Amino acid sequence: MDTLAATRLVNQLTAQQKQICQNVAGRLLRAYPELSRMLRLEENYSASERLAAVSVERLSELVRSVLLFEAPTLADKEITWAHGVLPRHGVTYQHQSAMVRWFFEEVRRLPLTPEELALTAEIEQYFLNLVSSVYRVN
Repeated sequence: MDTLAATRLVNQLTAQQKQICQNVAGRLLRAYPELSRMLRLEENYSASERLAAVSVERLSELVRSVLLFEAPTLADKEITWAHGVLPRHGVTYQHQSAMVRWFFEEVRRLPLTPEELALTAEIEQYFLNLVSSVYRVN
């Protein structure tokens, strides 16, 4: 992993986290309105804000950790845990894989260098393969 590119990417993700997470959460709710029924809404939050806070921000923090520690395997335990818990609440492979794909689509909209784009593609593929593996999707 290119340490310099990883550090620059983490800095961009940190600076743009709120916007990225809101965009992904909004897109998820438009594509999968059933997700709003799965959220425990608090009166001060919209469904989009709540989904961003409980799911997309968690993904963002996980991606940043993977980049900071140069250890994609950090995601293994988190994704495996999510697979053990979230389906009981109606979260499916389609929801999880869409969140990963759309998160990285948002990241690619940032002004990234070729090295950062390559790193983004590498991490995205790792996450998608991991989600497919834990959900046993071919």
